[in-house]
Amino acid sequence: MISKAEQQKAFEEVYGALNAEQKLAVDTIDGPVMVIAGPGTGKTQILGARIGKILIETDTAPENILCLTYTDAGAIAMRKRLVGFIGASAYKVNISTFHSFCNDIIQDNLSLFDKPSLDPISELEKIELLKKLIDQFDKNNPLKRYRGDVYYEMSNLSRLFSTIKKEGWTSTYLIQQINQYINDIPTRDEFVYKKKYKQFEAGDLKQGLVDAAIEKMEKLKAAVSAFDVYQQLMKDHSRYDFDDMINWVITAFKENKNFLVQYQEKYLYILVDEYQDTSGTQNQLIELLVNFWEQPNLFVVGDDDQSIFRFQGANVENMMHHFRCIHFTY
Repeated sequence: MISKAEQQKAFEEVYGALNAEQKLAVDTIDGPVMVIAGPGTGKTQILGARIGKILIETDTAPENILCLTYTDAGAIAMRKRLVGFIGASAYKVNISTFHSFCNDIIQDNLSLFDKPSLDPISELEKIELLKKLIDQFDKNNPLKRYRGDVYYEMSNLSRLFSTIKKEGWTSTYLIQQINQYINDIPTRDEFVYKKKYKQFEAGDLKQGLVDAAIEKMEKLKAAVSAFDVYQQLMKDHSRYDFDDMINWVITAFKENKNFLVQYQEKYLYILVDEYQDTSGTQNQLIELLVNFWEQPNLFVVGDDDQSIFRFQGANVENMMHHFRCIHFTY
């Protein structure tokens, strides 16, 4: 068991190696903070030091801290770093990936989720279900193929379905957006001649481009329309994937406010690593957890070489203006 004095000494060694901006990130314990830094600038070290600072200098219990990482390797590295200067208490800090965190919530509340008979889908099972889905396509479906590789669209469908789940979209919403895009094509600059060209007058449509765009959108609409059918196939076969788990937890939080409050009150400090990689649903999850507090103790770390404002599915704009931003480099 590491004593308080030993914890303090180990923490001071880590803290002493930080530069001024990094120390500011560690010291700014209260309220929302965003750290933007490039690769190799010690972002994981900052997260570990900040957790140590919270545990050493506040009355917060380890189990009241949640650290969400993008990979299992990141979670392991974080806990290993913490063990070095806070000892066994590091194992009480909830450090996990978004998927593991949601899986723990589901496993701890199986009666609420009513999912005990479901198993995670394997890659082979996913392939078989996608083939079954394609086999069921109507003969007029633009994704239906009769020659060559009849399952040519399988990988495209898999990527699309994963994106839909990660961003928290519905097929209804996406089809509305596609129809709106198709309706707007005649008014979009890229499809209209801006000046006279050969036999075409300014304002004429570039019909070849228009036809190609409409064909592409009709294929996308057919793929989106297949999403709900695929989800039903998953349910019929008692299967789920990791992206489903996050959506289940979000739905449960939205539908059961008392259930959500349990987790909002439990986690007094929330830290998020690799924030630029989080999806729309992951951001929804964060927002649900922190919106209990007027000034939540939310600390996110992102890479300035990647687009930290790129999110498509999340209402991130509602969160961004609350953050105090800290930039640092080596």
